[in-house]
Amino acid sequence: MALFTDRSRPSDEGTDAVDAVTPALEAGRGVRATWRYTIASIVFYVVVVSLVNTLLLLSGGAYGLQFLDVALILLAVTSLAALVRYCWFFRNGLGGGLPARTYTLWLLLPAGVLYVLGLLQSHTLWVAALPLWFAANAVAVVVPRRERTWVLALTVPALVLHGMLGMLLGNSGQSAVADTGGFASVALWALMTPLLFVGSIWWWEIVVRLDDSRRTSGELAVVQERLRFAADLHDIQGHHLQVIALKTELAGRLLDTDPEAARVQITEAQQLARTALEDTRALVHGYRAVSLAAEAANAAEVLGAAGISCSVDVDGEGLPAELRTLFGLVIREATTNILRHSEAGAVQLRLECSAARRVLVVRNDGVLGAGAGRSGGSGIDGLRRRFEAVGGRVTARGDDGSFVLTAEAPAGSAPGMAAAGASAGTAVPAPSPTAGDRGRP
Repeated sequence: MALFTDRSRPSDEGTDAVDAVTPALEAGRGVRATWRYTIASIVFYVVVVSLVNTLLLLSGGAYGLQFLDVALILLAVTSLAALVRYCWFFRNGLGGGLPARTYTLWLLLPAGVLYVLGLLQSHTLWVAALPLWFAANAVAVVVPRRERTWVLALTVPALVLHGMLGMLLGNSGQSAVADTGGFASVALWALMTPLLFVGSIWWWEIVVRLDDSRRTSGELAVVQERLRFAADLHDIQGHHLQVIALKTELAGRLLDTDPEAARVQITEAQQLARTALEDTRALVHGYRAVSLAAEAANAAEVLGAAGISCSVDVDGEGLPAELRTLFGLVIREATTNILRHSEAGAVQLRLECSAARRVLVVRNDGVLGAGAGRSGGSGIDGLRRRFEAVGGRVTARGDDGSFVLTAEAPAGSAPGMAAAGASAGTAVPAPSPTAGDRGRP
């Protein structure tokens, strides 16, 4: 059985766990570089320590290469090769899951046999247990946390008791390793191994999660931009289409009684359609801006054409451009909702300014229907999100047969206000209605 799989052929039961790694782990160049550095440092450590440990296995005993020494060398090399191969499964992270059983058996069996044969000679006591300790640490990386604790807890006594078991079998325990202080080296390697294996993979997981967070932030930014665009498109098309529907309905009613007035309404509806098309194109290019004065005048004219009296007390002079944009959006949304959902006869627009706050109040005497404040990234919910981004708020409530929409914002420009206002759009004021238009459709 081959120790290394051929990736050019589809695998069967021994499906490589690395091939199952999610695409997220293959993200940026920095992540790949971090993985290469992590796996290279682990492999370098196990190769160097294993080679030194193999030399310690041979430093004693009878002169010349004995049969047992050859067996120990073959087992040490096989164990090292299996360990290096196993390290690639670390890419799944801590607790990523055991790979195919074949890989784990190749990792543990040579190390286990080397552990047993090391008990037969005095000069191989202690050091022959180190490959099994390496293998146990490799397994501890890929199993869940609870199993990891058990694996290490069961292997530590086996490492410590290796020399004692050898002496129980009749070995003296005297060796070159003991005479030259090699026990300190073995103890240091045993202590460093779990710190290097688990610590390095823990750091690798952090890098992967940070890269995932970076990509997720980018995706969220794209989603937020799409929602902003959708809200702006709703503001443009919803408002203009509502007014166009109003004017064409009025033209239809005036067609028999006053053809000239009907013609004017049709002309204005055509102009509004062209304006909506221009605003949509401007939205795509990001050149739109909402004018508070234009929105207030537009609301008064459109509501008047629908037979709804409208009093306007809105003075935007001195307001920051961002606040004028936000309040203009409120007037636009309120006008559209009044036309679509209410039976109002009178509307009041009032802007109240104090040293700390700016408050826009839109009051009408017709309670809005259930569709007025629909969620989903548009309407009043969309206004709430925009005002909350600048430290303000939007409230909508019924009050003694009236419906009141209140938008409140801080007096000065706040962080994030520009971003909230950037999503705003411009509504071109509707042409002034003629005297025949004042009748409510």
